[in-house]
Amino acid sequence: MSWWRKRPYRSIRSIGIATGVLASVLTAAATVAPAHADRGVGGEIGVRYDSLGGSGGFLGEPLTGEVRTPNARGAYVVFRDGSIYWSPATGAWEVHGAIRDTWGRTGWEGGPLGFPRTNEVRTPDGRGAYNVFEGGSIYWSPVTGAHVVRGAIRDAWGDYGWEGGPFGYPTSSEFDIPGGKRTNFQNGWIEWRPTGITMAAESGVPGCPAPRWGASPTEAVTCLMRAWEQRRGDVMANHTSNALVGEMLEWDVAPYTFEGCERTADPITQTSAGIECSVYFPPVPGDGMIHGVGVYFGIGLYDHGAWIEDFETIG
Repeated sequence: MSWWRKRPYRSIRSIGIATGVLASVLTAAATVAPAHADRGVGGEIGVRYDSLGGSGGFLGEPLTGEVRTPNARGAYVVFRDGSIYWSPATGAWEVHGAIRDTWGRTGWEGGPLGFPRTNEVRTPDGRGAYNVFEGGSIYWSPVTGAHVVRGAIRDAWGDYGWEGGPFGYPTSSEFDIPGGKRTNFQNGWIEWRPTGITMAAESGVPGCPAPRWGASPTEAVTCLMRAWEQRRGDVMANHTSNALVGEMLEWDVAPYTFEGCERTADPITQTSAGIECSVYFPPVPGDGMIHGVGVYFGIGLYDHGAWIEDFETIG
């Protein structure tokens, strides 16, 4: 990586140039020269800086030249309103605002998050922003502030739709609990222990938290029924394994995943609710095929009993 950039130079060959002409030449030279050249902002950091508008962008003027990071793995430049960090493995990315402050409290690039892997990105709902780092992410919204999400907790949160899912934005960074770690969210929490992940969140279906691993079959069937009434296929899928598969089926292959559930148009009886769910198994090594079943469930409208009506092979 280039550690400096030559300052543009224009020679004046005529000794007899008038003072006014000389001033014009110097002014033109200053115009041609990048505003940040005298600070030595070059290489990939300079390219990133220019792509963000240079001194006229949101980062503003550079306050430092390019500085080696203490771990000697990369470099950075501090600007008026943020920083750009670079390493050979990650490239050059900007970090600013509350996300940068939170990253700094974790130890910058020398902490568990490592170097940034993205610029600050707006979330799809338009309510917040995030940066992805080597070891996790920091998510921010004006309501919740900026918090670190990482490891298995981040993976589980992502499986349920990130900030757009039932959990919403994180309201805490990861913290210690007896035997594990926990992160709190707007609508629930996710905990990690060596034995696995546990979680709870509000689903938007009254009286039915989702996802809720460990729900009893009775609790899960109740949630299935309420979610069926509201056509909430995501909530039905979150509880199907507890309600039916774990109790009524014995799969020879695991793990399996529910990709979603829908109301069926024609339940077998007038007193039952029909639910169709797609269950997928891992591909067989060397096969490459998608394997699974479409499972058709019946749930009693009055007694909330549950039963399996039919199967359909997928793949």
